[in-house]
Amino acid sequence: MCDKRVSARIKGKVYKTVVRPAMLYGLETVALRKRQEAELEVAETKMLRFSLNEYIRGTAHVRCFGDKVREARLRWFGHVQRRDSEHIGRRMLRLELPGRRPRGRPKRRFMDVVKEDMKLVGVREEEAEDRVRWRQMIRCGEP
Repeated sequence: MCDKRVSARIKGKVYKTVVRPAMLYGLETVALRKRQEAELEVAETKMLRFSLNEYIRGTAHVRCFGDKVREARLRWFGHVQRRDSEHIGRRMLRLELPGRRPRGRPKRRFMDVVKEDMKLVGVREEEAEDRVRWRQMIRCGEP
């Protein structure tokens, strides 16, 4: 990755097929805090800077890491929404635990984050039923 004879475009492709999937693994089901998302952005930028040592995102044709996390989260949400209404995964999305929540600022729940993402992208829950259209709407560009 550090060899100067290898073009930035090839390095970007290697990054998108090897490094980014390892970083994204399992994040589609996690409600990340803003700080955690920022830390992942910093880690990604450091890796790209280490391998490219020049204008990073444009040269390697790599999108922002937060956008890819949002896309993966909405893709997984759409998958669960298309399941049967009695499926355990779909029921767990709407689960409300009995009792009171602890004092203080409420923790970010997965559905809270998904609703923020849907508002940002401009989609509604009902649109998840059409898989092809849903994928087109949540797509954030470059892989």
